[in-house]
Amino acid sequence: MNERDFQVGPRGLTLRLCEWGEPNDRTPIVILHGFLEQGAAWDRVAAHLPGRYIVAPDQRGHGLSGHVGAGGFYHFWDYISDLDALVADLGGEVDLVGHSMGGTVATYFAGARNKSVRRLVLVEGLGPPDMVSIALQRSRSFLEDLRNPRSHKPIPDLVDAVRRMRRWNTSIPDYEAERLAQRITRPHPDGGLMWTWDPLHRASSPYPFSADLFHTWIREITAPTLLVDGSTSLFRVPDGAERAASVPNATSVTIEDAGHLLHHDRPAALARVISEHLS
Repeated sequence: MNERDFQVGPRGLTLRLCEWGEPNDRTPIVILHGFLEQGAAWDRVAAHLPGRYIVAPDQRGHGLSGHVGAGGFYHFWDYISDLDALVADLGGEVDLVGHSMGGTVATYFAGARNKSVRRLVLVEGLGPPDMVSIALQRSRSFLEDLRNPRSHKPIPDLVDAVRRMRRWNTSIPDYEAERLAQRITRPHPDGGLMWTWDPLHRASSPYPFSADLFHTWIREITAPTLLVDGSTSLFRVPDGAERAASVPNATSVTIEDAGHLLHHDRPAALARVISEHLS
């Protein structure tokens, strides 16, 4: 895995890109990670996709990418505009893989820029639960979160950072958890370590996710689409089947013995279904 920085236009942020392989005559693969993850988390999947040029950005405010700074916030369309700039830089057409939050970004993009996506893979990535019914509650939470911003508390050491990372997925090998934790921690001003992702991500968004509106972009997807789920995943939305049925030209596959973080649970199996679909 190589890394480089990418400047997202004159008004954008600097994104850290994780890359595998070299640009060639095949369509580049772009992989979008999930909430509070990092592009480097897809290293074990990329290892099983030889011959392809793969780019997995740390999305804004994550990993080693830039933070929005004072007065800023994170919305889906900020991530989508970053992706739009990256795809343009890669030649205008990509094979797109999105996991969880990254899948939501990929869905929006594939509907809005349907000529830019040759093939699409959504790994547990057809959007979060509908939040329209709690819009008022979320707006109030947003104001309180901005009035009382959260900050990172010190992590004693790398061993504890690894323990916290493995708390959410015990299938991550120790060596992989250590590599990923080391990459996204830095010294805390009060001693110990802290995560590199922006704590502003913990603030509630004032714009509730609308499943009805989301279907507008789902229906515009023209790329052949693969929907991937983990058999033991607890991430389910009530209208998930309806969303999946709305994706034009889609096929679905379930990977056994895998939870929500399929790229950690079954990286080789996930890479195999991705490779088959992209081929």
